[in-house]
Formats: sequence, C-alpha cells, structure tokens
Amino acid sequence: MSDRSDIDISRRGASADAVYAAVAAALADHDKATAVRTAVEAVTAGAVSIPELYRDVLARILADTGAAWQTGKTAIWEEHLASSTVRTIVEILYPGVLKAKAAVAPAGRSVLLACPPEEGHDLGLRMVSDRFDMAGWTTFFLGPDTPVAEIADAARRLGVDAVVMSSSTHFHRVAVRHAVDALKKELPGTDIWVGGPAFVGAATGWLPQEVVDLDALLGEPAPGADVANEGAATDAAEDGAAADDGADSADEAATASGEEG
Repeated sequence: MSDRSDIDISRRGASADAVYAAVAAALADHDKATAVRTAVEAVTAGAVSIPELYRDVLARILADTGAAWQTGKTAIWEEHLASSTVRTIVEILYPGVLKAKAAVAPAGRSVLLACPPEEGHDLGLRMVSDRFDMAGWTTFFLGPDTPVAEIADAARRLGVDAVVMSSSTHFHRVAVRHAVDALKKELPGTDIWVGGPAFVGAATGWLPQEVVDLDALLGEPAPGADVANEGAATDAAEDGAAADDGADSADEAATASGEEG
C-alpha cells in the first residue's frame, strides 16, 4: 500500500494541487484504496469542495491518464483502474452531494440524465447529475446506453422539466442529433439539452438552447468550479483504451479542459 503521509491534505487550506499530487501518486502505485481515501478525506476535512475535487483533481487525473495512454505510457488496465477509482470516489461522496442539496432552496425543477443508445461513457454525466443535485434540482440519472423510447417514457412518467444527454465522441454526436429530434417530437414542452466531450468547441448543427451551459443555468457551485468540464474530462478517460475505441477516448481526454458548446 502507498504511504502518502508526507503530503498533508487533511487540513483546511490544503491546495487542490496537493490533493491531486497525492491521488496521482497513489494511482501510480496502483493503490486504489489510498487514492480513494485521500480524495474523500480531502473533502471531509474541508481542504476542497466536491466541485473543486471533480474539476481540479479527478478531471486532471483522468485527462492525464488518457494522455499517457495515447503516448503509450499507460496500459489499458491502468486506465480502467483510474476510471474505476474515480467512480468509487464519486459514489462515496454522494451523501455529501445530498447534504449540499439540502442546504439550498429547492429549484422546483426536475431533470432526467441519460446516455443515448451505444454511448457507454456515463461517468461524466453522473458528475453533471451531482451538479444539478447541488443546485436544488430533482434528478433522475439513468446511466449509459438508454433507448430513446425508454428515455421518452421515463421523462413522461416522471414529469421532468428537462432531459440531458451526453456524447463522448463526434461519431456518437450524430446519433444524439437523431435522439434529440425524436425526443422533441415525443416530449413537447420539455427542454432537451446535450453536452459532453463531443460538443467541446464544436456545436455546429446545434441550436444555442440545445447545448447546456451549466454555469449559466445553475450558477457557480464553488469558486472556480465547473462540473460540466469535469464530466468531459472524466468521460475522456473512462474505458478509454478499449480496443475498438481507444483512440476516441484519448481524444476525449485531450479536450478535458475545454468549454462545452
């Protein structure tokens, strides 16, 4: 197991850079337990907020992992381990997300988040769901590879105000275009929004109201935080080195720091 006691992240005022260094060092040693403990304790000790952890630590970890894979410095299994570690951290911190949600006034709006058919990268969208939660929205997160008909049925039955879909590659963006058009017909009066790495810096063919700007919609959750970009970076590395789409995932990691839209 890794010994990172020389990097003190269990105090207020510890920088996100210090937390990043400690988590990255643990992952370099293939020590998931230490990486998870370090990240979670950084939040519980008040060193960083959840949004800051998402953007300044987890997103960087995964973007760097994707870049390392692209240059042959990281193996497929190491990229998967990083993704698995981030998912564990996000799930452990969910009670903190709910605590933050309870501290704000209810938004009075609800949102359903799902990946369209054949889109398996949902970790970024999962983090975006947390962003909606912390802004007081009622959220329904369906996860990856969801048939359009099921998204429409869920949206109707749950009575949501908005649907958010994400895409990790430009190839999948074409499928999302068809899904959005179908959902608009099935769900009149419901906002249909898109986001993800495939939309970073390239929103050609999309209406401005279709590409969600989370900061404009929800406000800033913490100084300097941007969960939308965190989500893009996370998807960039998640399962990035799979044999059939490794190159696409490396590209996703390379766009981790870009704005959506």
